[in-house]
Amino acid sequence: MDMNEIGRFVSADGHANEPGDLWIKRMDKRFRDRAPRIERREDADYFVADGLPAFAMEGLLGGMADSKKAGRELTMATGNRSTDIRAGATDPVARLADQDLDNLRAEVCYPNHALFLMAAPDVEYRRECFRAYNDWLVEYCSVNPRRLLGVGILPTGGPIGWAVAEAERLAKNGIRSVLMPSGRTRIALGDPYFRPLWSALQELAMPIAFHVVASDNIEENLPNVTPEMGGHLFASTGTKLAASMYTVAALIGSGVAQNYPNTRFVVVEGGFGWVAAQMCWFDHWWRDHRKWMLPRLEQAPSFYLKRQFYFTFEDDRAGLLTRHLLNIDHVMWGSDYPHTEGTFPASREHVARDFADIPAQEVRKMVADNAARLYGI
Repeated sequence: MDMNEIGRFVSADGHANEPGDLWIKRMDKRFRDRAPRIERREDADYFVADGLPAFAMEGLLGGMADSKKAGRELTMATGNRSTDIRAGATDPVARLADQDLDNLRAEVCYPNHALFLMAAPDVEYRRECFRAYNDWLVEYCSVNPRRLLGVGILPTGGPIGWAVAEAERLAKNGIRSVLMPSGRTRIALGDPYFRPLWSALQELAMPIAFHVVASDNIEENLPNVTPEMGGHLFASTGTKLAASMYTVAALIGSGVAQNYPNTRFVVVEGGFGWVAAQMCWFDHWWRDHRKWMLPRLEQAPSFYLKRQFYFTFEDDRAGLLTRHLLNIDHVMWGSDYPHTEGTFPASREHVARDFADIPAQEVRKMVADNAARLYGI
């Protein structure tokens, strides 16, 4: 493949790593003694937040990007420090330099540790955490709004007016998309509670993102999985694959996609090799049972999926082989910067290898054009 013919990429999934003192400095004073923070311990740095179990910073969260770049084996077990995270994850100027290094012209920026705050039990605390994060994100992306495409977090679980007001505020401040809880949510996505938010987001024309581990259900957000249960492989099946499947099933099966036809849903970092199989099953079920299924869907589930759903992936050969069973205009590659399971800093090599037998026109769609169109760049 001639990579010069493809041009520069648009990553549909990257992460902005929050400064360790972000919440201590920015949260309202009544919350600061409980503010999320990085706590240095003997074996590693830990992320600590009220109502959540503290967890050690792993290479998965970006602490070992330079080790991967150097070709060193990743251990990740102990000793990871917040200072090991790639500078560009927190510093937007360094981030732009890393984009140039990795052949990117723009990047969608999701939270890093803030993803886990979705499961914080205190809704007022959670709302204030997200307000502080969103304020910082606006500043981060303002360095170059055409290359740093921020995704703000909506405070759901409390009065739905909180989420509506925050979505409107974020849109006015140049944020491109908003994040909602994924997987088996505490309040069902089809519940009447969410209707004012769906209406507002459809009016704002903001893509609605559902990122893996961004669940308000702590069993999915931070699962307590033992080695005997299957360890990391078992945990990642729930937090990535199953959570993404549940999100798609909830939005289509509850009628949300049908009732809000101009909304656009982005399922992030769960890959898409499973999507065609899920849609085949859903369509089969609908054909046989649609006369008594509740709520009633006027079209087959795959109709709504092809019309409104987008999927991001880093390395998914199974997805690429089944891409024509989906809407190829809604498939978006992402580097997952700066996480170790992502493709930075060798995205050109990954794309050249993974897309080797795919026509250049289709490659350009998936690695650049689809995301550029969705996010208006």
